[in-house]
Amino acid sequence: MKNLLSLIQDFDNSHLSVKEIFDRQKFIFDEIHASTAFGDVALSDGQTLKNMLNGIVANKLDSVEQLINSKSSKASDSSIQEIFAQKVANTVLNTAESTPFYNIGVADSSYSQDFSNQESESYAFPRNLDNYNLISTPQGVVPVLRAVPVDNSPCGLDWVTFSFCQTTFGHKCAGLKPEHVEDAVGEAIELYLDQLLFEIFGFGIAQKREKGMHFNKYGYDLQDNLGLILYGHNNKRITVQINGTGCALARKGWNEQLYKFLKCQAISPKLNRVDIAFDDFESEWVSVDLADQWDSQDLFWCGGRHSEINKLGDWKRVNGKGRTLTIGNRSSSKFLRFYERGKKEGDSLSLWTRAELELKSTDRYLPLDILLSPSTYFKGAYPALESLMNQLNDFVAPEKCQLIEKQANINVDKALDIVKVQFGKYIRQFRKFINDSDLLNIISSDKDVVPKRLNFSHAAVMQALRIGEPIKTKTITDTPLFEGVPFLTSNEIFYEGLTHAI
Repeated sequence: MKNLLSLIQDFDNSHLSVKEIFDRQKFIFDEIHASTAFGDVALSDGQTLKNMLNGIVANKLDSVEQLINSKSSKASDSSIQEIFAQKVANTVLNTAESTPFYNIGVADSSYSQDFSNQESESYAFPRNLDNYNLISTPQGVVPVLRAVPVDNSPCGLDWVTFSFCQTTFGHKCAGLKPEHVEDAVGEAIELYLDQLLFEIFGFGIAQKREKGMHFNKYGYDLQDNLGLILYGHNNKRITVQINGTGCALARKGWNEQLYKFLKCQAISPKLNRVDIAFDDFESEWVSVDLADQWDSQDLFWCGGRHSEINKLGDWKRVNGKGRTLTIGNRSSSKFLRFYERGKKEGDSLSLWTRAELELKSTDRYLPLDILLSPSTYFKGAYPALESLMNQLNDFVAPEKCQLIEKQANINVDKALDIVKVQFGKYIRQFRKFINDSDLLNIISSDKDVVPKRLNFSHAAVMQALRIGEPIKTKTITDTPLFEGVPFLTSNEIFYEGLTHAI
């Protein structure tokens, strides 16, 4: 690390020609890349070093351009930025091919494109130039990661959490006993999912966690704390979380590759959370004060009731530490924040404002298309955001994540299981000194009302009375209403006529 910093510092203090600038840049870039590949330098540290190097090169080339312009007024055919991008951004070639779970090492043409001949500009890793913004702090000019716009749209992805059924690893993972889940599923994650994540994002598993989280018993940390893998939940699903830093540092085109995996390979795929961000570095289109005005104009109202509004930071006495305006509740499925990103990173004079939309699948369906077109769903979240996107000449049709009506009904078996789990221990002890009939009278409700969630029809009651058996959990269509009455059940045509008459 110290050697790389020394190389960058010597480069910064040197007076070089244009050719020497590019030659020295390429040499240092290769040194950083080699150190990152062999694990001598962390991925995030390597990216920071490359950002520093890129900034120095840009400054040197800018000085050269100013010198040329002072001697000649002839316009250049291409900008310094374009030249820089050509010289720097095409230094790393991506030759990886995405591979299926069941045939690691063999590319699946139905799933992935052939990237063996693709240049790094399309699917580069590590990234260059487009994933950070330079800000001025008391410690000097530092690069700060930003959300990378998707397909030249204004918005980028800043957080992605997705999940899929563990049977994606094969049917052997379907009926695992709880005591075998940790080893069996963990082995599949280490062998297959680690490889897949590296191909999609450019990084994989770092180490196993001591314990899981979010009701998952087990988990893994991704490299450089760029995300998590969680498993061991009762729903038998595997959850992958890629945080904001991971999204910014990930391989170019990762969103497309992830979409293809979830769409074509994963069993029962689901997006659990997606954050969509828009960065305005000059506060030309959006600011916290403008967002506050939008609220006064009811541009965050989407029907039903007005969203909760909170202001964080010192709004009366602006102190350069950054302010935040939030719309909605953090625990809800849709949450929007506007905050002064540059100021929060340490630049008290920065105009950088970020609008960040957080979508969760708690009561919303998050379509996989969000990965391909985040601006569309960002635009459809609130009228204010639709107006903002229109001002940016993003005239795509807005899309909304539809609310999901939760399953309201539970059958008799499920209801009995709930009673047993929650109150079974108490009932068992009460039966030791209270006879069953008295106990039932004591714990039964005084009101004879069927719970709203219980799938318990009057027709089922009539059926149970006729045949003298407890109520079955089958629906009316599965079990004849007049079961136990020989004549009616023997004549199906006559039975159907009666049921339709009811």
